[in-house]
Amino acid sequence: MRNDIDGNRIRVTVTVTEDDSIEQLVDCVEDVVDARIVDAPDSSRRPTTLRIDVRDVTPKQWEALEVAFEKGYFDCPRETDLETLAARLSISKSAVSQRLRAAESTLLRAIVEATRASGSHDVDTGVEPEPETR
Repeated sequence: MRNDIDGNRIRVTVTVTEDDSIEQLVDCVEDVVDARIVDAPDSSRRPTTLRIDVRDVTPKQWEALEVAFEKGYFDCPRETDLETLAARLSISKSAVSQRLRAAESTLLRAIVEATRASGSHDVDTGVEPEPETR
């Protein structure tokens, strides 16, 4: 996934490899944004499987992810909302939101790192990597 900021517009580029998933994604977002399907330059260089380390996702984050998944929070359209998840988990709406965002961030980081480690990160995205600062 890639996003570019251009004035008051943000362009998000998502790569999806299965035709059904592509159509579902476009159906979900087309009423909100200008969604288009374009061919990827060379999708054959992406890995077909990845081993990711998910140990950094906390037990509370896993619980929130599992409940959200089971209740359809990640479906399009959503089958539930944060208030319902908060009631199910006996925590505040903001706590559910924070747990889900933290878990998603951790999982995405693990996926990106695993992709880079597999040697598949050399796919041209058109974006120059930012220099690391420490």
